[in-house]
Amino acid sequence: MSKMDNSPKVSVIIPTYNRPNIIGRAIQSVLNQTYQNFEIVIIDDSPNGGTEKVVRVFKDARIRYVHNKVRGNMPKARNQGVRESSPEAKYIAFLDDDDEWLPQFLEKTVKVLEEKEDRVMVISHAELRSRDGKKLGEARCDFDIKFWQASIGNGCVIRKEIFTKENFWYDERKVIEDLDFGLRVLKNHKWECLPEILRIYHPYPLPAESSASSALPVKEIELFYEKHYSTYAREGKKALGYFYFKIGREFLKTGEIKKGRRALLNAFLTYPNPQYFFYYLISLFFSKSFQNIRFRTWKYKIFKGKL
Repeated sequence: MSKMDNSPKVSVIIPTYNRPNIIGRAIQSVLNQTYQNFEIVIIDDSPNGGTEKVVRVFKDARIRYVHNKVRGNMPKARNQGVRESSPEAKYIAFLDDDDEWLPQFLEKTVKVLEEKEDRVMVISHAELRSRDGKKLGEARCDFDIKFWQASIGNGCVIRKEIFTKENFWYDERKVIEDLDFGLRVLKNHKWECLPEILRIYHPYPLPAESSASSALPVKEIELFYEKHYSTYAREGKKALGYFYFKIGREFLKTGEIKKGRRALLNAFLTYPNPQYFFYYLISLFFSKSFQNIRFRTWKYKIFKGKL
C-alpha cells in the first residue's frame, strides 16, 4: 500500500445491473486512486454472470463482490453496500458503474472530511463526456445551493456514521432517492464541494429493468410530492418553485406530459426563473426530448451543469 496505510478506510459502493462492458472502467478508476486505503463493494443485481467475470479479472483482495438473486433498485443496493462494508470503514463513497474518478478524488475529498469535522459529505465538480469520449461540458457545484437542492449519491463521499449512528438510509421506495436522502441529511448538517473536476460522468442509457432506472413510476413521483411538499413550502417561493420544477421533469421523463407541463408552469409562476420557463416551452413543443439522453447532456451545456 501507499504512505496512507494509517489513513481512514473508505468503502466504495458500486451498484450495478447488466453492464459488464463498462463496469471495469469504474473499478479501475478506484484502483488508480492516490489514496489507497479503501475497499470496493460491488452490489450486482444482474441476472447472469457477465459482470462477475469482469470483476474477477481484477486480482485485488480489496474488491468484494455481492450478487443478488433477486433484483432490487438503486437505493436498496446502496443501503446493502453500506451494510456489507467493513466495520473499519469510516467513510462511504458512491460510484455508479458507468462513471469514473480521477486519481486524486478520494485523497482530496477525504482530506476535507478529516480537516473539517462539521462536514458530513463532500463532492466535486465533474466533467461530462459523450459515449465516444468527447467532452460535452462540466457539472459544477453551486456554492449557494440550499439543502433542498442538494443530492447525495453518485460521486459523494459521506461519513458512515450518518447511516450507522444517525440512522439515515436511502428510501427504498425509490422516491427520487438522491434528492430525498440529501433533503433529510443536509437539513441539519454541513457539506462541501471541491471546486475542481475530480470525476467524469458518462451519460450512458440505462439498461431495461435496471436497478437505477431514470424514469420513475408515477406513483413514486407522487409519493415524493406527498413526502416533501410541506418542507419546500416552508422554505419559501424559491424552494417551492424548484420543487415543482423537479417534479415536472420527472413526470415528463415518464411520459406524463400533462402533469409535467402543469408542474413546470407552477414552477415558473411560483418563482419566475427563466430556466423554468425554458423547460416549460420545451415541454410544449418537444415533450419527448425529456426521455432522450441527448437532451440531458445538452442542458448541461446550456446551464453549465447547474440543473
